[in-house]
This record gives sequence, C-alpha cells and structure tokens, in this order.
Amino acid sequence: MQKPVLRFNKNGKFRVLMISDIHAKANCSPKVTRGIEALLEETKPDFVMIGGDQCLLRDDINEMRDYFCRIIEPILTKNLPWGSLFGNHDRERNNGIDLVEEEAMYETIPGCLMERGPEDIHGVGNYRLPVYASDGSDEVKYNLWTLDSHRHIWDFFRKYSSDGTPTKVLPSHFNDGENGGTPLFNQVMWYYTESQRLEKEAGRKIPGIMFMHIPLPEYLEIIRNPEECGAIGSKRATTDGSEISSGLFLAAVERGDIKGIYFGHEHLTDIQGVYAGITMACDAAIGYDMSGHDDLRGGRLIDLYEDGRMQTRTVKLMDIMGKEAMRNPDYFEGGCSYFIRKL
Repeated sequence: MQKPVLRFNKNGKFRVLMISDIHAKANCSPKVTRGIEALLEETKPDFVMIGGDQCLLRDDINEMRDYFCRIIEPILTKNLPWGSLFGNHDRERNNGIDLVEEEAMYETIPGCLMERGPEDIHGVGNYRLPVYASDGSDEVKYNLWTLDSHRHIWDFFRKYSSDGTPTKVLPSHFNDGENGGTPLFNQVMWYYTESQRLEKEAGRKIPGIMFMHIPLPEYLEIIRNPEECGAIGSKRATTDGSEISSGLFLAAVERGDIKGIYFGHEHLTDIQGVYAGITMACDAAIGYDMSGHDDLRGGRLIDLYEDGRMQTRTVKLMDIMGKEAMRNPDYFEGGCSYFIRKL
C-alpha cells in the first residue's frame, strides 16, 4: 500500500488537525465520529494527528481494526493522511493486544503514516514525518515529530532504579496532579541526533513541531506564569505531567528547530502559551465516554508555513455544531469555572 506524501500547498501552507482522547470503550459514542466529521468540514486539514488514548477495547486485532475504522470513518472517507500516537490508557487494556501489534494494525489502514519507530529505544511510535516543498521537489520544509510519552514515570523507576522507587506520587512534588509519563532519555537522543543529521544534510535547520500524549513538565511553566508566557485558554483540572524531565525540552531549545509541542491527555485543559521560544498547548479532548466539558470538546488546529512560521488555535465542537455537540443537550456540562484569558 503506497503511503501518501505530505506537501505544502501552492500558497505555502500546510494545515494539521490534532484530536485526542477518544476513549473508545465497549461502545464508543457516535458523537465522536460526528464530531470528527464536523471538525474536518470546518477546518479542511491536510493531515490529522490522533493524539493518544484511543483505548480500543476489543479482544481480536481484526475486530479492533474494524472498530477503529468506524470511529475515524470521516478521515478515511476524505482520503486524508493521518498519524497516531499512544497514550497512557492505551497500555492499560487487558485484552492481550500489545502496542506493537496495534501499531502494525494501524499501518494497514489507508492513509496511515504512523511508524513503529526505532526498536532500540523506548516506546512504540517514535517517528518523523517530512513535509515537502510546494514546488514538487524533495526539499523538506517542515518536520512532524511524534514521541511516545509512556504511562507513568514510576514504570521507569521500577525497572531501572536500584531500589525500585519512587513507585507513587510523593507527598511534595512539582506537579499539581498525578505523576504522568514522559519520553525517555534515549528517545531524546534519537530526536537530537536525527535533528543534527537532517541539518547537516540540508545545510540548514529544518523547523518542526512535536506531538506526544502527556505534557512535559515545562508546560507547567506556562500554566503557572500565564502573563509572562502569553497564555490563553482554559484549565479546569490538575495537570498530570511527568514529575521528572528527561531533557527533551532543553534539547529542543538547544537545537532551535522545534516551534511547537502539542499534547493530549488533559481533557479539561486547552491552554497554549510560549516558553523559551517554543509554543506548547493541549487540545482538550474529543471523546464523550470519559471526563470532559461540552464547551471544551474539540481539537487543535496547527497551521504551518513554508517560510517557517506556525500558528495554532483550538476548534470547539459547540462552536460548529451547537447543541448537537453536547453530551446531553438538556444539561450543559462545563461552564467557565476557570479562564486565564478568553480565547
């Protein structure tokens, strides 16, 4: 199956739509598929990134494939290229299907650009997608990087630390929520060395954006310093990023090629801001079968330009679909309990 090629249009623009946290349990709400359809009609993206916690509860890999294809049917109908990454809950199913098998299944679906990634580093789904020049050449103008952020940082310590600790959230820690996972050191080195290699080959730095499921700890700098970081959006729950930094953010700052880092995971947060020259943001969530607020549900739009610029904003289902986007039209679930600034 020939894979699609990502390329800037004749106006030098490439549009990415990120959606995450479908949380498809035994019976996924049909509103998810209708919401995806509405987002595609409204935003007309060139590429869709599915940002983790698909949670496809099926015991057979072929059933899982059929189930997932029904959920993302609007993407497939429009023949759009798409990628995916895994979230913390995707590795908490007890159905005997591991992530390597699931990733291979995705690659059999039309339009999928997800890759297993290097097998000698942590995680499943560490990969890079080039976006080529609008003139039809093979010049790479932008890179889309995807990294596996795993489940919990203490999974790492259980395996590698000499005393097997920490194994739970300490009573005094840097986060304001539970302790999430993060890309690990050899994943950072993979990005860093690949970035160096690409710069050497091209004779210049190639701008890029990154996707992962769980926010980096540096994202909290934006949340805690909204004025200084130009934060906009909503935060209505704790932020469950990693307690430990693997150095990815510092590596990205040093390399100077990453313009934005985008996360899923936080169902009730869509704050975006800029820290150390890098935009970071969550996309809230698109799912109906877990915690979520009707007025936040949707996706994140990321516009890339051939000259290296980047812009991002959220797209809300209620703004497009009205009451149809609500979980229960007779009861508004959400409200403006906490805003930093109105978007």
